Amino acid sequence: MSEAKPELKLLRAELGRVNELLADARAREVAEVLARFREDVTLLGISEREVRRALGYDRPTRLPAKYYDPVTGNKWSGKGKRPRWLEGKRLEDYAIDAPQPTAWWPGED
Repeated sequence: MSEAKPELKLLRAELGRVNELLADARAREVAEVLARFREDVTLLGISEREVRRALGYDRPTRLPAKYYDPVTGNKWSGKGKRPRWLEGKRLEDYAIDAPQPTAWWPGED
């Protein structure tokens, strides 16, 4: 049993040295990758916004809605496949910038 303690100490010391080697190797590789990344970003003129989106930190901005259904609250930007709620309907009737009908009463000019 007395032999196990020195062996355990040696193994822990060895583990400490291996962990230090791993940390040093990782730091060198990270520095190399970031240097290449910095060069590529500069070469291609990639913006910070593009980097943040590519890494998943920022979501792409949504296109503004062009069509709106006041009954259901559904919106559509006009890009991509026409949504079900607009199938068989005239887009002009749901356009956000469409002129709103004005009330007309007989006898009014």
